[in-house]
Amino acid sequence: MDWGPRLFCIFLGGVLGIPSWGWAAANYDREIRSGLRFIEHYQTTGNEGYEPGQWRARVTSYVPSAIGVGKMGVPFEEPTAFVTSSVANVLAEIYSLNSRYHDVLPLLEKTREGLAPYRWGSLFNFYPPKTFKGVKVRGPRFMYLARAWQGFANIPPDADTTSVTYTFLHYLQSLDRGLSPQEQKITLPSQVLEALSSARDLARIPHAYNAAQGHIKTGAFLTWLWDEKDPNMPRNIFALPHRGTRIPFNYNDVDCVVNGNVLKLLTYAGKTTGPGYRASCDHLNRVVQNKQFYFCGMYYPSYYALPYVMAENLQVGTRCLEPSRERLLNFIISRQNKDGSWRNSFLARPDYVQSTVWALNALMILGDPDNELHQNRVRRGLRFLLSQAQHDSDGRLFWSGQVFFAATFVARYPVVWRSTSYTTALAIKALALADQKWRSH
Repeated sequence: MDWGPRLFCIFLGGVLGIPSWGWAAANYDREIRSGLRFIEHYQTTGNEGYEPGQWRARVTSYVPSAIGVGKMGVPFEEPTAFVTSSVANVLAEIYSLNSRYHDVLPLLEKTREGLAPYRWGSLFNFYPPKTFKGVKVRGPRFMYLARAWQGFANIPPDADTTSVTYTFLHYLQSLDRGLSPQEQKITLPSQVLEALSSARDLARIPHAYNAAQGHIKTGAFLTWLWDEKDPNMPRNIFALPHRGTRIPFNYNDVDCVVNGNVLKLLTYAGKTTGPGYRASCDHLNRVVQNKQFYFCGMYYPSYYALPYVMAENLQVGTRCLEPSRERLLNFIISRQNKDGSWRNSFLARPDYVQSTVWALNALMILGDPDNELHQNRVRRGLRFLLSQAQHDSDGRLFWSGQVFFAATFVARYPVVWRSTSYTTALAIKALALADQKWRSH
């Protein structure tokens, strides 16, 4: 990237008393296109041992290999339906912001091609199927798993993967028909609605992680679309995979970010009065009021994953989250550093880029382009974001992936997933938002 002209313009604008905003925003098209080329290049073709149209995430374990998921400190790459759909959703949102980025459309079509193995009836599983002792199970394909954890990974479908994947399919269908996602209601299979309605935090013993935060009988959606009292579920949580599908530790849980993803899907589907919708909104509003951003996401060790998914919900019309709008905006503004970045807790290996792309997108969705404070904070965040951009060997722009999500609550820090494609897509979305909503201010 040639920074000379841009830096000169910013400098000249300062000397002449001209706001640097307009100079900086005018050239984002080059960065956006370069980042999209990076994402396109690293999408799987079907020749790597994976389905086509996927993006691999990097899993890293920080515990001894003998008891670990993956070899200690050795990153392992593999695509999953959740990561792939998350990347594809952001790409679809970029196209919705500006249809001149039509190069994303073939990428989305390829993603659709590769999702079939992840289906579990009408639901979606995080992992594709494989065979263990002649039995069809779920789990990572090539990653090292200590014997004790081999069966642990034979998990049921989950609300997070199912929600983001159906949201992707909704985006794709809307684009096929030339409509915006808000103009067309998604028709969800009745089995999906029944599974979400059945997996709710009602008359049950709470997960210890949730109980510690006072999240008891919230009525919100549970993560695993599986009956935690199923008599066929192995009571021995470390039983080998062929012994049966199981929820980790046999206890379902409530995760705030998972609930945000479910709400977004149900809002698009127009299913805003069904079981759990209002209770989920109430739960997230309480989490925001109590400033429980960091710990409410069992699988998301971040201050900013929840603000981002709630901002997206508010953008698509999840009106029951309106009581949290100002609190979210104030929280994001209060947490920004002088250099324009947002940073996570040291417990989650302090990151700058991942926190910044989540927080900056949320700020631009919730903020007011006519508000001078918001303008300054957005400008500062974009400047930091651009300073963190890197190039691959062929000159394609990317932002290195940092902690996206984690394993179960006991491995919230030692087993984590990173996705450079997801982080890069979010960075591009921030630039596209700046171009579309903030450029003239």
